[in-house]
Amino acid sequence: MSKITIPENSILLLEGGSLRGLYTAGVLDTFMENGLYFPAVAGVSAGALNALNYVSHQPGRAASINLRYRHDPRYFGPKAALRGGSLFGLKFMLYDVKKEVPYDEDTYRHGGMRMIAVATNVETGKPAYFEKGKTDFDFNEAVRASASLPLASTPVMLDGQPYLDGGCSCPIALNWALKQGFDKIVVVTTRQKGFRKSQPGQRMVDLYDDFYGDKPLFLATMLTQELRYNALMDELDELAQNGRISKLAATMAGVLGIRAVGQASAEGTLEMLEKCRGLRKTREFMLHAMEELGYKGGSVRIGHCQNPALALELCTEIQQKYPGADARGHGLRGLCSYYAERGGIMLGFET
Repeated sequence: MSKITIPENSILLLEGGSLRGLYTAGVLDTFMENGLYFPAVAGVSAGALNALNYVSHQPGRAASINLRYRHDPRYFGPKAALRGGSLFGLKFMLYDVKKEVPYDEDTYRHGGMRMIAVATNVETGKPAYFEKGKTDFDFNEAVRASASLPLASTPVMLDGQPYLDGGCSCPIALNWALKQGFDKIVVVTTRQKGFRKSQPGQRMVDLYDDFYGDKPLFLATMLTQELRYNALMDELDELAQNGRISKLAATMAGVLGIRAVGQASAEGTLEMLEKCRGLRKTREFMLHAMEELGYKGGSVRIGHCQNPALALELCTEIQQKYPGADARGHGLRGLCSYYAERGGIMLGFET
């Protein structure tokens, strides 16, 4: 590899991907073997685990651990879950393995490289960005939270708040890095170019609801993670193609963009009420329109066309503003789904 100079104000972003993280480990090994060290690295889930070995300047360590312990019950399985609250033995990997596969703590602590681990707050559904050396708790716990897969892990408590896998809310810390003002950003993804995720099926929606129905904001985050991922991949493709930041393209089922809000007229036609940019403004306008039309906390029915997350978010906001309101969502069928279009909703309420 020819000599490459890493800019001072640059960052390496590492996607998660469970066992696909072995690909990231190979990329990082190549970087390290050629002396390519970024001043900062931000990892999500398996990306955060890999970042630990990058920050300690230890090529080959991640692959060695995976190959050496892949059949060890402490590494994966019921025994690992009993020991560390996750089917993947995260406590074993982060603490016990160091006794058998040495970790360069001195380089990790004093090597001058920034490391950020992204985790998702189970109460708010939002990502949190924890930086090495800037937490009041062991930073390894932030990494453990970042890699704690939903459905397969118990939340990790950090500063009194429960956290799970960072990928639920933030697949890659791109927007955070842009806000931090990094001049150069390099992203390592674990999916092939052009890959996009499909919306979760009803069985998966029901499973998420069974596990996290008492955490409505986190549940909404879980049900919209595919949309966020696809929008982020679109943005990365645009960045790679044009070398600039572009706004995320939106469809009726998308994450950002222009959304039309209308109402049915007495003649049975659909009339435009407002065009809104972004989901938040759309929700705010819909709630405002409901109140203008006489809503005071009665029953609400929200039909969605393959967009249970938006219906859930609206139900949650209505119930927060009007405690006791009977707000429910359901899937649309037939002609209603035709008019709503994929990702759209229809809302009816009692005045």
